[in-house]
Amino acid sequence: MTRVFSRLLAHASVPLALLAGLTGASAAFAQATPTIALVPASKPPPVPNGMKVTCLTGPDSLQSSPTCPVIQYGGNTTWAFSFIDNRVSYGVVTYDAANNVVKNVTRDGARYVYKMTVDPNAKTVSIWGQGNAKVDVAWSDLPTAPPQVVQVPANAPPPVPSGLKVTCLKGPNTLEPSPTCPVVQYNGHTTWAFSFIDNRVSYGVVTYGPNNQVLANNTQDGARYVYKITVDSNAQTVSFWGQGDAKVTVPWSALP
Repeated sequence: MTRVFSRLLAHASVPLALLAGLTGASAAFAQATPTIALVPASKPPPVPNGMKVTCLTGPDSLQSSPTCPVIQYGGNTTWAFSFIDNRVSYGVVTYDAANNVVKNVTRDGARYVYKMTVDPNAKTVSIWGQGNAKVDVAWSDLPTAPPQVVQVPANAPPPVPSGLKVTCLKGPNTLEPSPTCPVVQYNGHTTWAFSFIDNRVSYGVVTYGPNNQVLANNTQDGARYVYKITVDSNAQTVSFWGQGDAKVTVPWSALP
């Protein structure tokens, strides 16, 4: 942070509003938080062999619940199935948006899920079952769907933070504006690579939530005037390409 402020102070024309905008939570990438949803117990995705749906109304009841708690995170949904042989274990199975199995692991220590809770401090999800036994799953163990790059109108951005501007070009060696801008869609959020009004060789990488609230606002040095964005599934990175084919690369884990 000290380095960022030193660089900004060196540019006397940088608005004070921009300095304020880089403080607090917006100055660092936030990690997305899993959410818990209740879905019909009668309509699960394809259940792996040896498992079954058993969702109860409480920790001391064998009454089936009409709904099951599931984890929604990174574009995927995770169920806690029970085993047909009734062992004290969950089959923790993650599905993508097309109901394909992304991950299937056995977690011992509890069975017959009745609730799930999220601990933002520990960054875990607890799967509670019979007798209030529980299994904790780290957020980092929950698979996420890869980021997607889409083109959106350059003239209809969300609210642009102070000191930033929309500059999307048609290529690395032209100053011709593009009618569209590439953006990243990930975890239900959208990330733009803005340029700075003072034309420094940096991006303002800004992530917005569903209601266009700013979730993260970071200065990334090394490129400006974005013309394309690429996703590397092997390295799990996103690259923002700009003028002269300079680029800035960030890991998926840095995107809210």
